[in-house]
Amino acid sequence: MLYLYMKNGILTAATYVQKGGVGKTTTAAHVAVAAAQNHDLNTLLIDLAGTQNDLATHFGISIDEESIDAPISAVFGDQWELIRNGIDNVVERMTFDTGEGPVLIPADPGLGAADNNLANVPREERYDRLADFIAEDLAATYDFVLVDLPGKEDNIAISGLYAVEDVIAPLRPGAFERNQLENLEADLQEIRDAYPVDPRLAMVLPTMIDRRTTQSSEFVADIREAYPDIAGLQVVSTQNIGDYQEAGSTLFAVDDDELYSTGQEALDAYSTATDQLLQTLRQ
Repeated sequence: MLYLYMKNGILTAATYVQKGGVGKTTTAAHVAVAAAQNHDLNTLLIDLAGTQNDLATHFGISIDEESIDAPISAVFGDQWELIRNGIDNVVERMTFDTGEGPVLIPADPGLGAADNNLANVPREERYDRLADFIAEDLAATYDFVLVDLPGKEDNIAISGLYAVEDVIAPLRPGAFERNQLENLEADLQEIRDAYPVDPRLAMVLPTMIDRRTTQSSEFVADIREAYPDIAGLQVVSTQNIGDYQEAGSTLFAVDDDELYSTGQEALDAYSTATDQLLQTLRQ
């Protein structure tokens, strides 16, 4: 799910889905690059999805603890004010250039402890720290902030959802594909009921689609039938995504003549999804 909202002149989004292997991080990377390259938005990616730094790997960035002056996990702690006041240009020192337009604040090993520590914060104060960081530290510099959230219902994820509203959900065909749409709606309702957040579905994006299989065709048809107004263009399965991700880039960094036809089709689909996303947000 990709959550969006406009506040204080800044566009923000967060990818989130309670299912692994659906292309969540790949979607975040490609949407961020499309926003930067196709829409000339000053774009920042924040990786909160875990300590493996999948977004950094996606862009070929090597991260170690010594290279991070101020970790993103500090934003969720009680000492953030002291840190931001004690480090000059703190946000710049948190970021790494992706080489494709957006800059990245990587995940760090402290995120697990930060999630645990948030459980000790009073509920009325627990989930607003990321939203405050975006509004107070990022809004003056960036047009678009895209956050990749963990695929589970923890305090870090809820903190991300607290600051946003509209949702795009990347989903792929699989053994339980016909249950995914029902599960998606149920997950959103459970979050609304349990936490002070109100995510709303703005787009469902079919990913890893193989048109040669009946399963994929039926899955895309199910999405279009269930969500005729918010179904995104299908992203076809292509070896190019995995190959270039392993090499440290998105499809946007590749010359068109080096892509398979499926790679070009996936690239176009991510561009179209970003166009649709921004248009929905600005309505």
